[in-house]
Formats: sequence, structure tokens, C-alpha cells
Amino acid sequence: MVLIKKKEILNQSFFILFNLFAGEHDDNQFRRILLPLTPEYIGYFDPGPGRDLFRTYRPKREPLGPHRFKYRVDFDNLAVAGDVGALCVSRPTNPTGNVLTDTELEQLRQLAAEHNVPLLIDGAYGLPFPNIVFSQATPMWDDNTIVCLSLSKIGLPGVRTGIVVANMQVTEAIRGSNALFTLVPSSFGPSLAQQLPNSRQLMGLVENLSLVPP
Repeated sequence: MVLIKKKEILNQSFFILFNLFAGEHDDNQFRRILLPLTPEYIGYFDPGPGRDLFRTYRPKREPLGPHRFKYRVDFDNLAVAGDVGALCVSRPTNPTGNVLTDTELEQLRQLAAEHNVPLLIDGAYGLPFPNIVFSQATPMWDDNTIVCLSLSKIGLPGVRTGIVVANMQVTEAIRGSNALFTLVPSSFGPSLAQQLPNSRQLMGLVENLSLVPP
């Protein structure tokens, strides 16, 4: 796990990740980020390294009733081309609020593993923090998955601290890049965030402490 401290915490995280897995590489191939389901978070287009970074797919629309529907990944038409460097999804998605199901996420995890590319999960508005996603959804992580979180979405916007959970190779690369951006964190956010998971107090705080006046 690595902590990111900057004004635009998740934009910095994804700027590093997109540059790690996409854009121009040493073999002179331009790799892209695959967004399996759109509409997707428009902020991803800000930190990307160059034009034509994203390969996107339209979703299936499942009717849920009058004026209601759910977006689902269209696996029948989804393909991971040879120039794809990573898959990326947000859960839930901003601004539609769509939450990928456990089945969809597992299929994407397997698809990423089959093509030897990582799966990036943007969990800034969701799991594993409790009482924030109100549908059947389970946190998911493995050695080929990168999960991005944010303390600002659990009632601590002032600390402006992002969290990236990934394997050691990826976290070391992010740590080195982050050192160039910030050198020394100038806020108590990263220090606080490091202590809370280690002491196992974080989940108790977000479950039992209300930051909103009754």
C-alpha cells in the first residue's frame, strides 16, 4: 500500500498509473487503457499521457422499471487488444452511480489475468469503506489488481490523502514517482492514514463515528 498526498490526490495516482501501463513504451508501442464500461469518470481524461489513450466500450442497458435501468458490461463484444496496457473501472462510477456486480468484477479480473495486464479499480466513492455502497457488492483484490481509495470520501476531505493498494512492484514504482512529485508530505494526512490501518481502528471509526450533525 502506498499513500499519495497532493491537492488532486486521485488524479495524481492515476497520472502515475496511466504512465506506468499506457502511453509510449521502450518497445516503441503505444499502449492504451481499456474502459470496459462507459459512461465512465470524465476525470480520467485529465491525467492521461497523450491523446487516444483510452479504448472504450458501450454498455448493455438492463431495464429495471419505468425510467430506470442499469448499465452492465457487454462481455459479448468486449475484447482486450494487443495494445491494451491495463483495464480500468470505477466502482461506483461517477457520475452515474453504477456499481459493478461481483460477477462482472470477477469476469474482468479473469480477463485481465488472461491477457497479463492489471485491473485498476477506482474505489474512491465505495468499498471497502462501510455504509457507502448500498447494493450487493464485495471488495476484491489480488496480486494483479490495483485498488485506489480516498480518505476525502469518508469524511476527511481536508487531509487530501489517496491510497493505492497494489503488489510490491507497483507500489515501489508509485513510491518513486510520488517522491519526485512531493518529496516530503506536508500534511498529517499520510501519517494518520498509515497509523489507522495498522491499528485496525479505521473501520471502527467510519462505522461508529458520525461526522454529520444529527
